[in-house]
Amino acid sequence: MKKEIRKIYRQKRMSLAFQEMQDMTVLMVYHFNAMRLPAISYLLTYSPSSERNEFDVSACEEIIQEKFPEVKIALPKTAADQLHMEARIFQEEKHFIKNKFNILEPLDGKFLDSKLIDLLFVPLLAFNLQGYRVGYGKGYYDLYLAGCRSDAIKIGFSFFDPLESIGDINQFDVPLNFCITPTRIYEF
Repeated sequence: MKKEIRKIYRQKRMSLAFQEMQDMTVLMVYHFNAMRLPAISYLLTYSPSSERNEFDVSACEEIIQEKFPEVKIALPKTAADQLHMEARIFQEEKHFIKNKFNILEPLDGKFLDSKLIDLLFVPLLAFNLQGYRVGYGKGYYDLYLAGCRSDAIKIGFSFFDPLESIGDINQFDVPLNFCITPTRIYEF
């Protein structure tokens, strides 16, 4: 069940030593850099939380910017109704605030229609062999991913290998296309 998986993988991730995380991050960035991606005009990424020992996607963002210099980068922002998220293209990193979940999000920025996004970096705690992930349990990402183009590439990053299965997958869960771990790239 997702609730139990969430608890276990939060603890596993928090028990990682700093140097261990750094070593795994180098390997994951190496794998990401080896991926052959189509042209990327719009990337939706996320602000990793060091308090949660999340994978730092910034090196992968830089790779995308090097390969596709015209790319526009967006971050999720909790919508005014607090029930869903939207993408905002941001200009300056100083215009951020922590939301009610203690996650940095842009204060402003140009709204980005989800149908324009080519590549999404999706946060997760765990994933399975079919590409389904366990997130933080609020459902924001699955709701958002359901509104994206079917050919948008969804990539997760995990310090851990996949689970064989997640028992309570439902019709609202949206699978990833890839998940990158320190040992390999999983394609679904």
